[in-house]
Amino acid sequence: MRAAMGCFCHLKTMFQELEECRAFELLKSTADRANYLMTKQAKIVAMTCTHAALKRKDFLQLSFKYDNLLMEESAQILEIETFIPMLLQRQEDGHARLKRCILIGDHHQLPPVVKNMAFQKYSHMDQSLFTRELGDLASVKEEVIFNRANAGFAYDYQLVDVPDYLDKGETTPSPWFYQNEGEAEYVVSVYIYMRLLGYPGNKISILTTYNGQKLLIRDVINRRCVPYHFIGPPSKVTTVDKFQGQQNDFILLSLVRTRFVGHLRDVRRLIVEMSRA
Repeated sequence: MRAAMGCFCHLKTMFQELEECRAFELLKSTADRANYLMTKQAKIVAMTCTHAALKRKDFLQLSFKYDNLLMEESAQILEIETFIPMLLQRQEDGHARLKRCILIGDHHQLPPVVKNMAFQKYSHMDQSLFTRELGDLASVKEEVIFNRANAGFAYDYQLVDVPDYLDKGETTPSPWFYQNEGEAEYVVSVYIYMRLLGYPGNKISILTTYNGQKLLIRDVINRRCVPYHFIGPPSKVTTVDKFQGQQNDFILLSLVRTRFVGHLRDVRRLIVEMSRA
């Protein structure tokens, strides 16, 4: 009897799997199959807010349903963009199906990007829903322990005052195009040193606060690192603003400016810089 019950359960499982796969015999196009998987099989669906806005009509037509919404880097999302993912499904009996919405972010980092200065200044469009709601909370639980950073040097965080190279600190070959050759050479030298010690290149990212310095660092890497296979390029060489929301095990940061504070006037940018590892 036990063997018969085992065989019956096995057959039942096979028929269930066949029932789940039967739809693929009827759905011929890749788009139809993807929509079927998303609406009938998927437990977790990931997308950007922009994609949600562009495809909202399609989601409604597919009767897309979900109970929970999790939004990462919500402090960098426009307020209106935060509401759109909440409205990707039809109401049931006049009531919203969504049960909970979880916003994850850091209001001390960079806000949403609004290129129209009038909208930013007079309409406060650079305020995210996360920041607005945070201002209304009576108390917030703060995580003060963060143990992932491990630089492998003397300290987890080290600040180095790089001397001027050939009596030049920051330079501006063209307006608003800031570079610092001494810092570029120094940060690449530290990267080479780490690679020679055995640190994986894909675990190291080099960040800077200006596009001019980013291009200069890439040029130095192409000359000093790329030709040698045992060194190679780092995972990324980019600006702090572009790297927000990303992390790596080791971050080398070039601040560039030696005469004025520059971008570091915004404390939120400084927080982004110091929390990428």
